[in-house]
Amino acid sequence: MVCGKGGTGKTVLTVLMARVFSEKFKAYIVDSDESNVLLPILLGVKAPKPLIEYIGGKRSEEALEKMEPDIARTLSRAREGIRLDLLSEEYVATSRDGIKLVTIGKVREYGEGCACPFNILTRILLGNIRLKDDEIVLVDTDAGIEHIGRRLEEVSDGLIAIIDPTAESIELALLLKKVSQDLGKKFWVIANKVTDDIKDLVMEKASEVGLSVDGIVRFDKEVYLSCLRKEPLKSSIAILDLRKIIEEKMLAERP
Repeated sequence: MVCGKGGTGKTVLTVLMARVFSEKFKAYIVDSDESNVLLPILLGVKAPKPLIEYIGGKRSEEALEKMEPDIARTLSRAREGIRLDLLSEEYVATSRDGIKLVTIGKVREYGEGCACPFNILTRILLGNIRLKDDEIVLVDTDAGIEHIGRRLEEVSDGLIAIIDPTAESIELALLLKKVSQDLGKKFWVIANKVTDDIKDLVMEKASEVGLSVDGIVRFDKEVYLSCLRKEPLKSSIAILDLRKIIEEKMLAERP
């Protein structure tokens, strides 16, 4: 799960990490952010139908909680559990480099209610998913801590906390660290949008609260231009930094 304060760059880094992972695995992105609609554009694909429509549309959180066994069966393949590679094509978009995107749902209408049902569906999906050895899933979460309240961390293998040069993002990452420790999950911290003049200060402030930064992603002008122009993500600096973090930190810990 890719988590953090709003604006830290979770969606961008999710796409770039998926590109790196796709060199070794069949990479999936589960878009669990109910507000940001730019992920398909950055990935260079047409947005797939939201998975919430597969189960008949958005309902109240109470209704979805009660329907959890039925929803799991609907999404599953017999006794195999939920297989992302067997979902209907209209609910999966595939990029040129083979990254597959599944979108949970978006809040797009005034007065339609909260995003809680989307988080519940994400928990059902992740809690019943069955991956092959060569598959990996990155979950782009909503900003902040809503997913903590919905216990999504319980059904993930680990958390990647994204921080930027702000005290708020460091404090949130510290909370995420505690949650991951309590649940026995893997945990990494990536500092994003870091320039040379503040690199040491970011590391210092994180260290002061007991947060170990696993890697730094430098400011990448290409990334910001891509986001501003609403075009497929381009990156030279950021993806280079992420490749180093993934190879030296994440893949090195993989059994």
